[in-house]
Amino acid sequence: MVRRIGYALLLLVSAQAAMASDLTLKRVMLSSGGVGYFEFAADVSGNATIGLDVPLAQVDDVLKSLVVFDRAGGVASVELPGRDNSDAAFGDVPFGREALQSPVDYLNALQGTEVTIQGTKPMTGRILRAEPFPEGTEKSTTQRTRVTLLSAEGLRQFVLEDAETVQVTDPGLRARIDRALESMRQDAAQSIRHLSIRLKGEGARTVTVGYVAGAPLWKTTYRLMLPETGVPNAHLQGWATLENQSGTDWKGVALTLQYGNPVAFRQALYRSYFVQRPEVPVEILGRVLPDIDTRAQAMDGGGASRAAAPPMQSMALAKSMPMAPAPASAPASAPAGALVLAQRAEPVMAEETAEETVFTLSQPVDLAAGHSANIPIIDREIPASRIGLVQMAHPHPLSAIRIRNEAGPSLPAGVLTLYDARGSVGFAGDARLGGLPAGESRLLSFARDLRTTIETSTAGQPEQVTSFSVADGVLIYTVRARQAIRIKAIAPAREARDLLLELPKASAEQTLSVDEGKAKVSEMTATAWRLGLSLGAGATETATVFLDQPVRRSVRLLDGDDATLQVLIIGDRLNAAGQTALRRVLDLRRDEARKQAELAQLRRQMDEVQADEDRIRKNLAAVSAGDALRTRLTKALDADETRIEQVTKAMADAAAEVDKAHRALVDAVTTLRL
Repeated sequence: MVRRIGYALLLLVSAQAAMASDLTLKRVMLSSGGVGYFEFAADVSGNATIGLDVPLAQVDDVLKSLVVFDRAGGVASVELPGRDNSDAAFGDVPFGREALQSPVDYLNALQGTEVTIQGTKPMTGRILRAEPFPEGTEKSTTQRTRVTLLSAEGLRQFVLEDAETVQVTDPGLRARIDRALESMRQDAAQSIRHLSIRLKGEGARTVTVGYVAGAPLWKTTYRLMLPETGVPNAHLQGWATLENQSGTDWKGVALTLQYGNPVAFRQALYRSYFVQRPEVPVEILGRVLPDIDTRAQAMDGGGASRAAAPPMQSMALAKSMPMAPAPASAPASAPAGALVLAQRAEPVMAEETAEETVFTLSQPVDLAAGHSANIPIIDREIPASRIGLVQMAHPHPLSAIRIRNEAGPSLPAGVLTLYDARGSVGFAGDARLGGLPAGESRLLSFARDLRTTIETSTAGQPEQVTSFSVADGVLIYTVRARQAIRIKAIAPAREARDLLLELPKASAEQTLSVDEGKAKVSEMTATAWRLGLSLGAGATETATVFLDQPVRRSVRLLDGDDATLQVLIIGDRLNAAGQTALRRVLDLRRDEARKQAELAQLRRQMDEVQADEDRIRKNLAAVSAGDALRTRLTKALDADETRIEQVTKAMADAAAEVDKAHRALVDAVTTLRL
């Protein structure tokens, strides 16, 4: 026994000698996709095993993304403890962890197991059943547990609460239960998983291990100093707010911030799955269970030709742009003696590809676990101009500033705090930036301009038919629903204003036209048109615009609305031939309707005559043969029969006329061309 223990200790020492030094965190890249890339390094020699402690919550991500870089070796395996070792441990005992909810559940899970009871009534036997029962008086009741055993003497019972101990007799089973409970305790207390990465290689070398795991979003905030009147640039400073929630202190870590929209997801790899297999009948000759065909057929594009796409290499070409600190002199947007934003102390390298913008800090970062940092990453002058944004039906415009990103790289999305440097620095407002690629501009609204007044009135205009066509007996036509909008802008008495009148765009088919005046359409977004309008101090300007929305409608030519056809006939959209053809259809419809009305009138007459005849026949049945009234009723019945014959012939003629008129209408509709 002593020799076996010594041999085990020798193996343990050998394993520790082969273990490389701990992996050290060297680089962190935080992504706006909600993940981070963590890179570690260790010096190894020959075959080695390196260890990495990972928080339990990150194990799924590590298993999905772990990558090892080794120039002179290869990865043999990566091993870590199972997520829930107690499940395997409970596989060796006659109950699951759910049986630990109560003593009754535990004892019932041991049915058939021999137990020994110590107390006032010692006994040994196999458990048959444990069941709770109430004991006490009407005023107070206690819940107790009765346990039934099958012993050599027969059935015996005891009350669990009266026994001193209840012990499983088999020592082997007791040991397995102890191991299962100890495994459950260890799993509940363990929040870290240790990965053992086994490498095979030659010589001394540095091995790098990296993985992608969930991390808090790094956030961008900006400070913008509003320019003075006539100054073309504003001073923009961007800061990155980040947190170290990795559970490890960052000491001398190379930090990179990635701005983009990468696909990032989680998959529960650190969990055991068992496939639910269908039960199939026993196979006999002639019975086949075929696989499901899942082959997909590629479809050819049949759309219109498109302009050739730019070469991929030009789209993905990285642009490295060192963002050095601003010069010591005050920026151009600041007048002499004005306060100037403190410059960024360390340069930041910006690299831009087709998918992302990456900011790399030039100096290593120290950040304790659980701490946050705020680091300036952008500091430059940016073209800017003030403007007022007039929202639909609002009495005052928004104060805004248009910035243009001419120097690059792309500016990440974030919020801006704007300061007004005129006199003493004051807070001007906050704005939101949804990202700004190089070469583009954005309008940032930060306050309400209460000194500029806007008056808006709207009025609907009569609909006008703009197009029509005929297909399968249906007239399809489009009308223009027009809304006239009149906007009156009044500038402050002592200040000029440059305004953008923003009009919401309801759909891609909607169009806008501007009445003659000083307002001109200057730009269009996905949801609005914008009209530029300049006002001098105290000036008043008015702009009238028309929003036109096409509305498609249809009317059946055989039985649709006459009023729609009449509108088209008297309108100015049809030529003479078209008006004649449509008027003929309308005349034929009216002719058929008139003849159908005549046929309906005859049918009503027939109903009246038949009702009168029924009345006469009932009266005849009630009158005796010699009664003088019988003669009168007989004559009246004869007259009704004659009338029925006449109306029947007239109905047949009228139905033929209706059929003839309908065929003429169908022929006219079928041959109609507009």
